Amino acid sequence: SQSPPIRRPLQHMEKYVAEQTYKPPPGHGEVAVPSTHEDIRGAVHNLRIGGFRFNVLVSRSGVLRSGDVHPCRQFDMIFQGRVQVTTREEGRDVNRMYNSGDLVVIPPHIPHIFAFLDETVMAEWWDGTFDAHYYRPYRQRVDEVMRRMAREAQHAEARAPLRTSQRRREAHALDPNG
Repeated sequence: SQSPPIRRPLQHMEKYVAEQTYKPPPGHGEVAVPSTHEDIRGAVHNLRIGGFRFNVLVSRSGVLRSGDVHPCRQFDMIFQGRVQVTTREEGRDVNRMYNSGDLVVIPPHIPHIFAFLDETVMAEWWDGTFDAHYYRPYRQRVDEVMRRMAREAQHAEARAPLRTSQRRREAHALDPNG
């Protein structure tokens, strides 16, 4: 089921959008190709075939990505999984659902954020040179989810030795020779 197309943007960014954008930290988009970037969300494989630049993303369920805006169109092909894409259009957030086999087309100057509802594999590419500015309201959400996931991972690691020693005590208590 294909979601309705994203509305054509204004010739330039809406004033509110422009006021909420900022240049990402060094390294965003400026990566070696080929390369792979892995973090708590999954992996981004940065690739080039001929002169064509694209990424293949493997994203865990529950993560957010993007939170940015580009001066050119972005295309995303969903190979596996379900994604909710939120775009900022005419002063409001618009949510669309995409599934395996769907193509997402995001016009230039439209802020967007991806919420991965399942483990998802997708490819992304642009019809111009990659350039991105973060859109503050969406990027703050991406960063908060990453911080939460990092805290949860640290808590799980901290509990792991406790669970191991607890299992040993329980096994020892059940051992008829112990």
